[in-house]
Amino acid sequence: MPLVRELIKTDAENLESEVSNRIEKVSGSVTLFIVDMREISRILARSEQAKSSRFLNLAGKLLLEVCGEQDRIYRIGDSTFGVLLTGIESIVHQQMAAEKISRLKNDAIREMGAAFNSNIRIGIASYPEDANNAIGLIHKARIALESAQLLGKNYVIYSKNSASDVSTKWNLQEELAAAILANKFRLHYQPKVDTKTGRPIGAEALLRWTNEEGVAVRPDVFIPVACDIGLINELTRYVLTTALIESAQWPDIGHRYNVSVNLEANTVHETDIQNIVSSSLSIFGSDNCDLTLEITETSLLEASKQNFRCLNELRAMGVGISIDDFGTGYSSFSYFKDIPATELKIDKSFIDKILDSDKDRNLVETIVMLAHRFDLSVVAEGVETADQLEALKQMNCDYVQGYYLSKALPNNEIGEWFAKHRA
Repeated sequence: MPLVRELIKTDAENLESEVSNRIEKVSGSVTLFIVDMREISRILARSEQAKSSRFLNLAGKLLLEVCGEQDRIYRIGDSTFGVLLTGIESIVHQQMAAEKISRLKNDAIREMGAAFNSNIRIGIASYPEDANNAIGLIHKARIALESAQLLGKNYVIYSKNSASDVSTKWNLQEELAAAILANKFRLHYQPKVDTKTGRPIGAEALLRWTNEEGVAVRPDVFIPVACDIGLINELTRYVLTTALIESAQWPDIGHRYNVSVNLEANTVHETDIQNIVSSSLSIFGSDNCDLTLEITETSLLEASKQNFRCLNELRAMGVGISIDDFGTGYSSFSYFKDIPATELKIDKSFIDKILDSDKDRNLVETIVMLAHRFDLSVVAEGVETADQLEALKQMNCDYVQGYYLSKALPNNEIGEWFAKHRA
């Protein structure tokens, strides 16, 4: 059967008529795959906009390989494709097609000569099983796509459960936006301790939100939602200003504190973040506390020249840069010579096994040694036992945090904890 060689360019408004025409001309069922490649496009665009365009053009050409004579590929906007396939008779066939589309994405990344691991998201719906017209089919496929994004899955086939997931997300978006406007958030602080002296050196600020029903919503749930609805900078500003205000009130421990604030990966390249940090420091900074921004290792691996320039400008303000969750991504030592970091944080997953696994213990020792060679201090996260703490001391790890020392505490309690442990 000859392949369709045409990539149809359209937009969200005209997609309905395009799909409706195909449904009328094709007998039997059709399945619509909405394929979102924004994440990959955004990563490539950070280094060079032309790379993103080349990738999307290449991905469109490769998608034609899954098409038969009656199938169609639509380029919807910048980085989204619609794949309309006929003859998909079962869920298994839908899954096989989705897996093939995912593999074609990997082929496009390799042909670009890029070296990173990132996902696409696919929403899948069928006519007439899920909808009886083009409008309904597109709507159901978009709901499935939203569900894939929400659940972090490569693809989701439309179902009542996926619709419920998306409805929950939309409700969460509204509630979160209202909470940000009403300042319904609070900070807790997890102490960091010097392994040599046993004295506190500061704390990591952790954002907390309890919704109107009195339920504590996890940060890994609401932070991505804040990014989706464009309010992450408002949350970042709140965390920075609150952490600086509250840390200025902590009791004297004989030296300056360090307060750490997490910075989301997709805000590193934004010019606004420099203004937010600069204005927060100028208004709320104090003489007794230094600020460190924690950024994940993954965001460094996706870093562009603009990202590095932003980080260097933050360092010029006197702000520390910490590489968070080290070891959980595809570690690349090449950025050690360029990144203006002051600190490296070893992920809890490695600390959990240092007493039982020679490989994990050797890995942690190597990370500590490497960090010190590049003049980085090292923080071990998730310390839960005295034996783990002792092992990290023997490895010359600089600082530790975790439940063995203290859980994250509200501001009124962290001050008391510091006063108790400063001697």
